[in-house]
Amino acid sequence: MKIRKINNSERLEILKGDLYAYSRWTNQDLPRSHLTAINPEEVLAAEIDGKIVAALQCFSFQQSLRGSLKTMGGIGGVWTYPEYRNQGCVKALMKSAFLEMRMQGICVSMLTPFKESFYGNLGYAIANATNEINIPVSSLENYLKLPNSANLTCDRLPATEVKDILSNFLYENLRSQTLQPHRHGLAITSFTYDQWWHLHRQKLCVVIKRDRQPVAIAIYTIDSSGNLPMRDRQIEISSLFWTDIKSRDRLLHFFASHRDQIHSLKMPVPLGANVHSWLSNSGRLDSSMTEPWMVRAIDIVGALHGLPIACDPFIFALSDPYCHWNDGVFSISGDLHGDRSQLTVKRYGNGDIGNLAIDFHATIAGMSALIYGTQAISELVQKQWITEITLETCDRLEKCFTPCLIYNPFKF
Repeated sequence: MKIRKINNSERLEILKGDLYAYSRWTNQDLPRSHLTAINPEEVLAAEIDGKIVAALQCFSFQQSLRGSLKTMGGIGGVWTYPEYRNQGCVKALMKSAFLEMRMQGICVSMLTPFKESFYGNLGYAIANATNEINIPVSSLENYLKLPNSANLTCDRLPATEVKDILSNFLYENLRSQTLQPHRHGLAITSFTYDQWWHLHRQKLCVVIKRDRQPVAIAIYTIDSSGNLPMRDRQIEISSLFWTDIKSRDRLLHFFASHRDQIHSLKMPVPLGANVHSWLSNSGRLDSSMTEPWMVRAIDIVGALHGLPIACDPFIFALSDPYCHWNDGVFSISGDLHGDRSQLTVKRYGNGDIGNLAIDFHATIAGMSALIYGTQAISELVQKQWITEITLETCDRLEKCFTPCLIYNPFKF
């Protein structure tokens, strides 16, 4: 088996694999736009006897981790043809992807698993899903009674045109800590324009502006076909963000305006959000959870460094069978930088380890879960992802690395 990057002429073969794994198969010629959505630099392929038999894509994103932006590798488009399964193709692809991410300076990774135990064995820790609710548009009618605000305007445009608008909006409001409904785990894409167009060619975007500056954004699809009975007509929101209650209400006003055209609205919300407080007379709502995310530290130093956490120094020993550069002993401390605490990380050389008092030992899944806040410390100890730790150190870790719910509505 050979693992390698593809060239431009092999994009069609990757697209065929994607279709076989995730879509309805067709032997018909595919539009050229489908090919332009595949960036050869992001694709790793497994080759056996000169034939591509499996592949994955590793997208280079940025992700908000406890409010700190980190370089993130989003793993997607993983497939193997059935006649080549159970031969280690995906495991070999993932090991190569770890090295590629390391070489590109990517420090964390995220994916939705086809099988949780498979990626768990590769060091990924399970995180939470996103909640998707389905509400009647009529439950938003009260927003139509809101008084007009002269400095709030509403623009509707094709989602293919908002790549830079959305990125700038997310960056600016992450920095100012005004992004809502939740910002931990949010991924900001770095797609090419061709890739963005391919993913959003059937979507629209509404932008709420205050004094010409975006303060709320939603990307959505709408199906109000005359062939559908009213009860089946729906708007589905794929991305939804706002900066304050007034901008959120203006966004909901926009969707309420579809009450004579659309029956229901499907949208992502963070787990635990009290959506009924936004609505009126909504009654019992349909709600479902998406596939859970899984997360991993690719470079433990880069993942920890700069996180906005205040803590006394810890020393830990880490084992990572797939990313050997993470093996070793490290110290972390939360130092004050200006008015904000940030973690500082130090790796110890082999000659320094003998005299150190190590506070705990961890697996890479344990440290990934700690960084992302996916589980309580007691759970990590119970799973033996963190071992040789005292109750006092457990209490200290619990205060520093509080559990966090991920909110990332973008699926890749």
